[in-house]
Amino acid sequence: MKRYTGALFLLWTGVIIVAYYLVQKPGLLNVLAGLADTFWTLLVAAILLFNSYGLGKRTLRLFKFDSQDAVDHVLLSLGTGLGALGLLGLFLSTIQLAQTQILTLLQFSLAIFFLLRNDLQNIRSDLNSLRSNLNLTFSQYNLFTKFTLFSLLTFSFLLTVVPPFEAFDALFYHLAQPAWVLQNGGLRASDIAPHFWFPNLTENVYLWALGMGSERATQIIHFSWMVLSALLLWHWSAKVWNGEIARKTLLILASMPALAMLASWAYADMALVYYSVAAIYAFVQYRISKHNDWLAVIALASGFAMSVKYTSFVVPLACGLLLLFQRPVLKSISEAARFSAIAIFTALPYYARNTIFMHNPFYPFAFGGRYWDDFRAAWYADSGTGIGWNALEILLLPFNTLLGHRDANFFDGRMGPLFLLLAPFTVWILLSRTNQDAAQGSAQGWSLRTIGVFSLLTFSAWTVGVINSSALWQGRLLFPALIPFAIPTALAWDSLQMFDTSKLRVSFLASTLIAVVLTLTVFDNAMFVLQRNPLAVAFGAQTRQRYIERINPSYAALMSLMDELPANARVYSLFEPRTYGLPRPTQPDAIIYNFADDVYRYSTSDAIIEHWKSMEYTHIIVYERGRDFMVKFGSTKFTPATQDIFHETLGRLKLVSQTPDQVYSIYQIP
Repeated sequence: MKRYTGALFLLWTGVIIVAYYLVQKPGLLNVLAGLADTFWTLLVAAILLFNSYGLGKRTLRLFKFDSQDAVDHVLLSLGTGLGALGLLGLFLSTIQLAQTQILTLLQFSLAIFFLLRNDLQNIRSDLNSLRSNLNLTFSQYNLFTKFTLFSLLTFSFLLTVVPPFEAFDALFYHLAQPAWVLQNGGLRASDIAPHFWFPNLTENVYLWALGMGSERATQIIHFSWMVLSALLLWHWSAKVWNGEIARKTLLILASMPALAMLASWAYADMALVYYSVAAIYAFVQYRISKHNDWLAVIALASGFAMSVKYTSFVVPLACGLLLLFQRPVLKSISEAARFSAIAIFTALPYYARNTIFMHNPFYPFAFGGRYWDDFRAAWYADSGTGIGWNALEILLLPFNTLLGHRDANFFDGRMGPLFLLLAPFTVWILLSRTNQDAAQGSAQGWSLRTIGVFSLLTFSAWTVGVINSSALWQGRLLFPALIPFAIPTALAWDSLQMFDTSKLRVSFLASTLIAVVLTLTVFDNAMFVLQRNPLAVAFGAQTRQRYIERINPSYAALMSLMDELPANARVYSLFEPRTYGLPRPTQPDAIIYNFADDVYRYSTSDAIIEHWKSMEYTHIIVYERGRDFMVKFGSTKFTPATQDIFHETLGRLKLVSQTPDQVYSIYQIP
C-alpha cells in the first residue's frame, strides 16, 4: 500500500508541476533561447581565441621565437594567431569553401588537435604567469585606479554581447563583407563596394564567427585585440620603467572616452592598434637583445598591420627606417631586407587577392581596376575639401581634433583631453631623454625613440590627408599612434613632480584634474552602457529584434519592410551604404555615388531605369537622411541638375512602403 501511495503522490506531483508551469511559464523558459545564444557566442569566441593561441605559437616557432617571458609569449601568440586565422579565412574564401559547415567543422577540428597537443595546459600556464604579474603590479595600485580600469573594461565587454547594429561601419563593410562571402560561398569579382576589397584581416577573422552562427562573437574578438594591446603596453612600461609608469599608462588609455565603445564594435581599429604596438615593442626588444627571432616578430606584426588597412603603411615604414639607421651599415641593410621580405610575404595574400580579382593590388587606389574609372576615383578622393595649406588651420589642428567639431565620425573618435593637456611635457620628455638614453643603449631610450618616430610619421601622414580631404578627418585614424603614445604621456605625467615648489604642487593639481577626467569618463561610459542595457540581451530578457528596434529603429523598420518584399526581390540602394542584416540582396551605395554615377553614365531618367532593369533590380531604397545630407553639404557633387533627374526618376517609380519615421522609402521599378 505504501508503494502505491508513494507512486501516486509522485504522479500527482508531476501532473501539478507540469500543469502549473505550462500555464504559469517560468521566466527561465522565456529567456532560454537568449541564454543559449549568449552561451554559444562565448563558446565561439573562446574556440577562436584558443585556436589563435595554437596557430600563433606554431607560427612564432617557425621563426625560432622562444621568449623566456611567458607574458610576451601569450600576448604575441594570441595576436599572431588571430592574424594567421585571418589568412586561413582568406584562403578558404578564395578557393570557394567559405561555407558554414566547413568553417564550423574546421574550427572544432583545430580545437581538438590543439587539445591533444597540450595547448590547453600551455595557455593556462601562460595565463597564470600573466595573472601573477598583474596581481603583483595591481597590488600596488590604489582603489581608484583599480575601480577605473575594472569599470571601463567591464563596460566595454558588456557592450560586446549586444547585436552589432549601432556601429555604422560594421553594418557597412566590417560585417557586411564576410556575410557577403558566406552568402556566395567564397570570393568573386563584384562591383559591390570598394571597401570590400580593402586589406581585410579582421573581416576574415569575423568570417569564422559569422560562419559559426555568432555575430556577437565578432565584437568579442575586436575587444580582445584591445585587451592584448593594453596588456602589451602595460607589460612594456612595467618592464622598461616600473609599475607606476605602467599604472599611469593604463589610466591614460582609460581616459579616452571612445576606447571602451570602439573596442566593443566589430571594427578594424583595435587590430591595427595591436599590430602597431606589437611591431614597435618587438623592435625595442630586438634592438636591446640583438636576437634575430625578434626581427621576425617585427616583420610578422608589420605584415599583419598591412593586412588590416591601407593606412597601416606607416608601421613597416617606421620599423624599416629604424632598422636602416643602425650601425654597421651593411648589417642594417641586411636586417632591413630580411624584415621587408617577411613583412611583404605576410601581407601578400591580400594584395594578391586584389590583383587576381580586381586587377589592382591596391584597389581601388593608384591603378584603378575593375569597375573603377576616373569619375568614381575623383568622387571618392573628394580632393580639395580639406583644410589646405592654411598655416593657422594646421596649427589649430590638434585643438580642432580634440574638440571633434569637424570629425567625420566624432562619436567613435573621442580621444579625451589628457594627450593634449600633457603634450608640452611629453615633447620635452621625448626631446630630453630619447637621444641620450638611446645612445647608452638603454631600453628606455630606444622605447622613446621608437614610439616617437612611429607617432611622428603617423601624425604627419594623417595631417597630409586632412589637408587634402575632409573625409580623412577622423580622430580614430590616429589611435594606432596615440595608444602607444600613452607611454611617453605617462612619463610626462610622472615628471610633473619636478616642477613642484613649496607653494605650488603642480603634480598634485594635475593628478586631481586627471582624476576628474577619469571619473567623468567612467560616468559617461556607465550612462552609455545603462542606456543600452546589454545584460537584458545577454540573459535573453530582450530579443535581438527588440534591441535593434530600440537602438536603431529606422534600420529595424527597414529590415521589417524588406522582409515583406517578394523572395526574388533585388534591391538597389541610394544614399545608404549599410546592408548587413537586410533580408534581401541589396547593392549598397558605398560612397554615396550610385545615382550620380548613373547620371554620369546614362544621362536621362529613362536610360537609368532601363539600366536598373538590365541589372535585374526590382526595388529601390532611398535613405532620406542621406539624400538630405547630400543636398545640403554635397551640392557641388550632387548638383542641382542631378537632383532634378533624381526627382524625375522617382516620379517614374512606384512608392510601395515607407518606414514610420519616413527615413527610408522603398520604390518598385515598373
